[in-house]
Amino acid sequence: MKRFVAALTSLSLLSVWSGGASAATLPSNLKGLTASQIANLSLTSAHVEGSCTNVSVGKATGFTFGSSTNSGRLDAQEELTINQAIGVVRLVKGALFTKESNQIIRLQFGISDPKYANKWISIPRSSKHYVPFSSGLTFASMIAQVRPAGKLTESKVGTLHEVKVIAINGTANVELGLSTGAETLFVSDTSPYLPVELAASGRSQGVPTTLVVTFSHWGQPFTYAAPAGAIPISSTNLP
Repeated sequence: MKRFVAALTSLSLLSVWSGGASAATLPSNLKGLTASQIANLSLTSAHVEGSCTNVSVGKATGFTFGSSTNSGRLDAQEELTINQAIGVVRLVKGALFTKESNQIIRLQFGISDPKYANKWISIPRSSKHYVPFSSGLTFASMIAQVRPAGKLTESKVGTLHEVKVIAINGTANVELGLSTGAETLFVSDTSPYLPVELAASGRSQGVPTTLVVTFSHWGQPFTYAAPAGAIPISSTNLP
């Protein structure tokens, strides 16, 4: 999620619900809980699952962008679009690989180089590009972007995507890369009270930006293999 916002404009969650919620100690309903307690409970349940698919759709001035990411504990893969351009980023137990169209290469690296378009490139941890590209891929780094910040308020029970939800409202999580922003996390009103969707808006480096992320396939194991023949980024002329 955050990697999109940064690219377009250049473009602790581990706290638990009171008592440390687990699959065995979930309340029968959310009545009487504060907005903060509901958010913590939802994210603690998410950590118990340990993986999910998150689908992002966003807009910034001059751009539309989206992604579908399978986020596991060690492996993850993101399929992304920026306007009509496409790309894939894959993380395999810490090893990072990317395959992108020339349009996205130009956005990410600041240069156009068609000979590397749609070819797998490996990016080591020592590269300055490793953190920007890998941010938000694994489950832990993705879920750290989800909790709204600031003073939280809650809505009455509503319906979203045919699911009964409670909306938790606050300011945008700093990990999303949005300033002066607002964020709403929609939490399922049914045990285990997992996140259903988040919606955020604000500015990234002064550019108005909106983002919607939906969550599904909780607890599904995701494993990927390193792509054969990936070109080390040190062997390219990408900066």
